[in-house]
Amino acid sequence: MDWNTVIHNVFNVYSILYMTVGCALGTVFGCIPGLSTPIALALVLPLIFKTDVHLAICLMMGIYCGGVSGGLVSAIMLKIPGSSAAVATTFDGYPMAQRGEGARAMSIGVFASFFGGTVSTIFLMLLANPLAHIALGFGPWEYFGTALMALILAVFLMKGDPLKSLITACIGVLLTTVGISPIDGVAERFTFGSVHLKNGFQMIALVIGVFALPEVLKNAGRIKNIKPAVKLEKKRFYLISWSDLKELFTTMVRGSILGTIVGILPGLGGGPACLMGYAMEKRFSKEPETFGTGNPHGIAAPESANNATVGGALIPMLSLGVPGDTNTSIILGAFTLLGIATGPIMVQNTPEVFTTTILAVFVANFVMLILQSFSIPYLVKMLSVSNIYLLPIITVFCVTGCISLNNNTFEVYYMMVLLFIGYLLESNDYPVAPLIIGFVLGGTVETNLRRSIMYYGSFTNCLSKVSIGTLFFGVSIIIPIIYLILGIKNARDAKKAS
Repeated sequence: MDWNTVIHNVFNVYSILYMTVGCALGTVFGCIPGLSTPIALALVLPLIFKTDVHLAICLMMGIYCGGVSGGLVSAIMLKIPGSSAAVATTFDGYPMAQRGEGARAMSIGVFASFFGGTVSTIFLMLLANPLAHIALGFGPWEYFGTALMALILAVFLMKGDPLKSLITACIGVLLTTVGISPIDGVAERFTFGSVHLKNGFQMIALVIGVFALPEVLKNAGRIKNIKPAVKLEKKRFYLISWSDLKELFTTMVRGSILGTIVGILPGLGGGPACLMGYAMEKRFSKEPETFGTGNPHGIAAPESANNATVGGALIPMLSLGVPGDTNTSIILGAFTLLGIATGPIMVQNTPEVFTTTILAVFVANFVMLILQSFSIPYLVKMLSVSNIYLLPIITVFCVTGCISLNNNTFEVYYMMVLLFIGYLLESNDYPVAPLIIGFVLGGTVETNLRRSIMYYGSFTNCLSKVSIGTLFFGVSIIIPIIYLILGIKNARDAKKAS
């Protein structure tokens, strides 16, 4: 691997500029309620298709880091989390802002975000490469077991009804079966005689149709101006004080380690991490009764935990080719568009890209710290911008981006169908994230299952093979059975109690 190339890929004017733009875009989408990091990533997918690989990576890592952190602005100033990853930040951030300590709360939140992201990136540096080298010995059966277990974990660890998550994940997997068979390259499946469906559904159209546009449509129903409830003290640079840093250092370390672990588990992400970080810190605290009244630890813990999921979620994505959350699912799709194979093949064939991604995340956290520390007053003002102006612009970008990728208007037609499906799912409390993860992993599951059966002769022979693939397949079967048994037991207990 050429380290000079890697360093040049990250530490040049254009790369830093792309990271800065990415962090700014991610922060804006993170701090405005109703928008989100996946929407920001979906918007730039058409742009990165014709961009240099290392610049595209810098842009996406900037959006990812900035987006997860950006939710703290509205959480502290409005008591409205900009994203699910900032829910717990409202508990103590808003009370601090109400008593005139908004600047201090912002400074703690921004630095805790930077701290969590940096610590998780160090874990990413330490774990991703060894895991990828271990996975180099994987065959198709091991890849099938890994992808299937990641899909099952994403379904059953996701917040909400596991059955609904399973249904949406299955829809995502079924969408990958449209088009020409990936094994023989001859059989056409579910094309209904249309030449446009031979290549299947495109990742960009799917993400925009199922995820981005339904959010726009949902927010269009409640358009209003949002005014900050409290004023922010004027400062030139919002940096944490030395006394706060000493007091909160241990809290941020705990939150960062927890967030990294949560990030590695598929399907969880920043939302559960921030709540778990807050609950853990409250348990460790000598004054738990002060939580919810403006305790700085109640900001440092969730913000370090939710941003630590960034590096954590990238560990399985880079080393195994398995996304850890919705954001990494979209990033994984973007890598595919750029012709980059993630997982152990990435380490073997494109080590410069692998290392560039890790280094870009590390640098993006520093860019995020500087940018957010300087721009917090402007972000607070941006909260008052009405959705009347934001939503039409986002819609135009979505549709234009979908058309511009392949200059194919047919993709807009099925994107509108996917919009209807996504809105229908959202309206009935079916999570959309498992659908995207199912679409990303569906091809891996099918292709490697068929290759395994061809190699070993039958599915029974695959199961008789002693390997990590068989172990992961067993875990994938056991997890739904456990949930089913627990569901039946809870239903019986509830019936007896009534």
